[in-house]
Amino acid sequence: MKLNINKNTFESAISLCNAYVEKKDSSTITSHLFFEANDEGLIIKATDRDIGLNYKIKKIKIENNGFATVNAKSIVDVVKSLNNEEIILETIDNFLFIRQKGTKYKFPMFNHEDFPNFPSTEEKAKFDIDSGDLSRSLKKILPAIDTNNPKYSLNGALLDIKTDKINFVGTDTKRLAIFTLDKTNDKEFSLSIPKKAIIEMQKLFYEKIEIFYDETMLIAKNDNFEFFTKLINDKFPDYERVIPKQINQEFTLKTEDFIDSLKKISVVTEKMKLNFTKEKIIFEGISLDNMEAKTELETELDIKENFSLNIKIKFLMDFLSSIESESFKLKINEPDLAFIVSCDELQTIIMPVIL
Repeated sequence: MKLNINKNTFESAISLCNAYVEKKDSSTITSHLFFEANDEGLIIKATDRDIGLNYKIKKIKIENNGFATVNAKSIVDVVKSLNNEEIILETIDNFLFIRQKGTKYKFPMFNHEDFPNFPSTEEKAKFDIDSGDLSRSLKKILPAIDTNNPKYSLNGALLDIKTDKINFVGTDTKRLAIFTLDKTNDKEFSLSIPKKAIIEMQKLFYEKIEIFYDETMLIAKNDNFEFFTKLINDKFPDYERVIPKQINQEFTLKTEDFIDSLKKISVVTEKMKLNFTKEKIIFEGISLDNMEAKTELETELDIKENFSLNIKIKFLMDFLSSIESESFKLKINEPDLAFIVSCDELQTIIMPVIL
């Protein structure tokens, strides 16, 4: 294999693929990037067996077709150090060489035939959804998805596909985020996508793509890349049971003013008390070293009597950062029960905390 490629083009591609490799064990083939140079250009593959990316770079100068593998972290670090000029990749014996003028690097390779095969779209159903809608919807609930939860299903998002809509659901057991996308679907089914895959999908799903799935796998592809992720096969909790069926009080609040008040308290503590009166909301926080913070937001509230909510600031900030509207709704029943913040298609059910 021998080819010439622009340094920035190559760096961008391998940096993107680096997120998909095995990080813990450098002795395995999945810690390497896989290269294939052919008449169509350069194909770069990366996978840790749970998630993978096949990325294509076209219109580059290929002198000799061939294959190579190289440790992902090593080559990314090396290419970042090079100048913004053309570089040469060449395999000789069992080594990959990278050259740029008077600079040369030599990398040992694994046998490219040992690299895992990528899944096929054959015999998989097609999921008809706009890639931009899918990416945007998942991004709305991403902050609420748990990480490393013993219950495997909570480490990803549920796509609850109904005939007239799709509910995108994520939870960390302390809050439940639901984004509803109005869309007609031929049948009802569900998919659970791991959080790691959702993060990588945000970097890719801005192009038009085709999406395929079965019970274990989701594949997205176009002319430039092919992405796959294993799906979570653990049953997601019945999220609809968590949504309060009745609401005693509902308020419309200004997004920017509320964010500004939360930020003033968050510099001191991660938890706070919200005191609601007819004329204002009082934000109070106390840090572990007894440092206090307090600010007031003047607003007219139609309430029966004063009440307080104990909240984790991050939960509200995550929600408010995910909306574009100038206002949002706060819905409550009792101060010690879960409350709802909502705006358009997004709602988050939040449990109060103990201060």
